Amino acid sequence: IDTSGGTREILGKLNNIERILQDHSSLISDIRKEDNRASSNDYIRSSSDNTISHAAGMPSNTRASSWTLAEIQHDSDINVPPLTIPPEHKTSSSYLLGLPEVKSLVGEYPADLFFRLESKDPLSFETQQPIHIDQSHATDLVNSEFWDTFSRFIESGPDSSIESALCMVVLAIGEVTLTPVESLSLGSSPPGMQYIQHAMPTLLFQSSWSFSLNLALPQALVLSSIYFAYIVRPLQSWRMIYSAATILQIQLSRHASYQRTPQQRESIIRLFWSCFLVECDRLAELELPRSGLQQLADTISLPECTNLDIVHSTSFLAEISVRKLLNRIHNLLYQSGEKDSTFSSTSLTVRNDFGPVDLSALQSFCDELHTQLELWHSSIPDNVRPRLDTEPLTTNSNDRQSILRIRYFAARHILYRPFLLQVINNYGTSPSELIDRACICIESCRKYIHSTTSILAKQSQYTWTFSVSYVEKTKMLVGGAG
Repeated sequence: IDTSGGTREILGKLNNIERILQDHSSLISDIRKEDNRASSNDYIRSSSDNTISHAAGMPSNTRASSWTLAEIQHDSDINVPPLTIPPEHKTSSSYLLGLPEVKSLVGEYPADLFFRLESKDPLSFETQQPIHIDQSHATDLVNSEFWDTFSRFIESGPDSSIESALCMVVLAIGEVTLTPVESLSLGSSPPGMQYIQHAMPTLLFQSSWSFSLNLALPQALVLSSIYFAYIVRPLQSWRMIYSAATILQIQLSRHASYQRTPQQRESIIRLFWSCFLVECDRLAELELPRSGLQQLADTISLPECTNLDIVHSTSFLAEISVRKLLNRIHNLLYQSGEKDSTFSSTSLTVRNDFGPVDLSALQSFCDELHTQLELWHSSIPDNVRPRLDTEPLTTNSNDRQSILRIRYFAARHILYRPFLLQVINNYGTSPSELIDRACICIESCRKYIHSTTSILAKQSQYTWTFSVSYVEKTKMLVGGAG
């Protein structure tokens, strides 16, 4: 092992991490049992309160144990990694393609392969044409919660207002979700595009021109980002969510001087976390500018989701929690540089060997985060918690459970990927401790692939993200088999 100052510094940081985790392991098993939700007038929490509050508004029978999603708790003076995905991180599939052990299997590819592929496939945009709204068809596409806005839209017809654009985006999402995959053909206009093209001039104009506190604009931008995710356009999806996130940050910075109703407060909180989830999915695989929204993740309370059923509200909160854990793993294991990182992922993926000291520290560190992941899974209520096998889920909530199961295996895979890469790089000479953890990575990849099959069989906002990750896990399995 290299005994230079740089290596000693890395080992010291690893040991510090282990000590911190050991000091706080007791807190992990002592998650708060009582609902400590902040008052509705104070929906932005102080930055020192880093525990997850419960979802208020759930029926009492589901909150008997005051369900709390698992998260690392810590004192305010401890330097806990942020809940952001760091720039130029090394978790992405593109970075994986550049590793020597992967290059030997698949050949040379540019570092920004997936960005190049997406940017070379432009999305056609026709000049705006008058659009006819079939009321009977449109009504089927609109959720009852949206009826007041939509009824005014039907009465007055499409115009250049943001409310009209919002209705158009809702119709576009309804169109794309109701269109069978088998009816789609390569080169044809995506379903719902006629609505999006009518809404886009208003969205682009208002997002650069308006500084109103009206929530209709960020709502329309978030939904348009989800629409582009449905039609597998990650760059356009990122651009819309970036605009929504910057507008939300302006609104959040002015919350103290603007009186909002409880419904408005709930709406902006839900928008925040929707932006958080979508932006993190884009940044996990594409190196794109950050909006800065992720930096507020420790200061914004969770939504109440009172208008959702228990399955969907619980799944939403669970996905937020595991996304936070994923982001911490990104920060701790896959930072690009050594300056501000706990330790460099380069040292995990290209060194020829682990010394006994740093191997022990790394094992303890990853195993502790694995414990956090297991605690997250076990804290989900029984009626929503996904099984961790590969059998298809057959409950009515199987889509939401499938997403949570996929997130679980994605997190476990990136936790133990460094061990698998080391075993591949040092074939036949790796210690058993490394091999055992490499096997966890292989099992996670295999179960991830099994779990994504049903989701990828139909259109969803996860199609592109899960497809790229599917390829990544396949590469890891091929490398492990070699």
